[in-house]
Amino acid sequence: MMLFLLLLALAVGVQGHFGGHDSSIQTIEDYLEAYHAFWDSYKDVFRSSQDLVETLLSMIESSVCEEEEASEECDPGTNWVLGCKCKSEFSSLGDRCSRIPCELVRYFKDNGPRMMQNFTAAENYEEMFRVVMEPAEKIWGILCDCRGVVDAITNCVPHYDGQLFSDFNLDRTGFDRIVGHLDWELVNEAVQRYLDAVCGAPMGQDCLPVFNTWQVNYGTFLDNTSKKESMCLSYRRAEEEFEAYLEAEVKKDGMTMKSYIEGAIEKYLVMEEKIFCDAKCAPEMQETFYFSCCLKHAAEVLSSEDMKEKLVKLFQNTWSLLYTGDAPDLTDAVDKFMTMYRPAEFCQEHTDVFKKFNDKCDVLIA
Repeated sequence: MMLFLLLLALAVGVQGHFGGHDSSIQTIEDYLEAYHAFWDSYKDVFRSSQDLVETLLSMIESSVCEEEEASEECDPGTNWVLGCKCKSEFSSLGDRCSRIPCELVRYFKDNGPRMMQNFTAAENYEEMFRVVMEPAEKIWGILCDCRGVVDAITNCVPHYDGQLFSDFNLDRTGFDRIVGHLDWELVNEAVQRYLDAVCGAPMGQDCLPVFNTWQVNYGTFLDNTSKKESMCLSYRRAEEEFEAYLEAEVKKDGMTMKSYIEGAIEKYLVMEEKIFCDAKCAPEMQETFYFSCCLKHAAEVLSSEDMKEKLVKLFQNTWSLLYTGDAPDLTDAVDKFMTMYRPAEFCQEHTDVFKKFNDKCDVLIA
């Protein structure tokens, strides 16, 4: 199931989702073991670095939250984290939005230790995703209220003049290569369009808690799968399709990247069709993953022609950072992949549950 709420995965589009995996991952059990190990690695990092994180956040706070007189020129030593370029960009946003960097640093300083402890103590995916979504919802809320923050970031990052790298004796070659290569205007447009999706408010509803619940529900879905329960909210009932997708995610010798990605998408959509569109389980899937007009709105924005065009361009822009040669044209692949974001049409041959929900939203919003 596509975690379409993860911004970075969306930004790199299909490339980020279909990145391939170890050929030893052939079954649901293999996948769950690898997925569990992935999250356990973060738990290990959090357990061993909590004191260091608290110290670093205090250091960063002293720089980012430093008050300067309006007439004063930027002091590079004082603004060693943001740098003068980013300081200037944020200062131009106005009273509340200009203080966003400090607000975020203090939020994580005050809440980070508790969230790290809760994350490491989480005994299942539902609990873990609940912890992860708390700061995600906070960040979304800030970006929705202060859309100019995206402009500030995309304007200043390519010209970063802070002293983080020098103060910590870090090589910035890789950073400079990436920021120098990215089309920041395109990144800005894609992120703003993403915010159009998550910040939308059908009928005046605050949508951010809806996306929080959506992700926590996916945690429940994974927990059911881990318990080997063959029920509607579980990958177990699509085990054959799931494992066919895992096989397709292994790039075989002689395959072009275009044929590889298109093949993986095809198998992925077959799996999604089994999960979402099965007539018996579609009502429960709708109630769990398509339960709000906020989700309908977000899915329509994310699968719009405008957004698909931006995803293809981002894929082409980031291609040479990871691979050699020309980027394949994935216009058709992205178009096909995005069909699942419109479940009423995606599942129309099997169920009308999603169409009925869409109709209800259309009436309520009209």
